[in-house]
Amino acid sequence: MKSFCCILATLAVSLTVLSSCKEKGPAGKIGDKIDDATDSRPAEGVRDAVEKATGN
Repeated sequence: MKSFCCILATLAVSLTVLSSCKEKGPAGKIGDKIDDATDSRPAEGVRDAVEKATGN
C-alpha cells in the first residue's frame, strides 16, 4: 500500500509539471517561425490548408 501511494504521488506531480508546459518560450516561438519559413513542419500540407481556411 505504501508503494502504491508513492507511485500515485509521483504520477500526480509529473502530470502537474507536464501540464504547465503548454506555453512556448521565446526559443520555441523562434523555432516555429524557422519551421514555417523552411516548410519543415510535420504534416505541412494539412497545416497550410488549415492556415488558409482560418486566415492565420
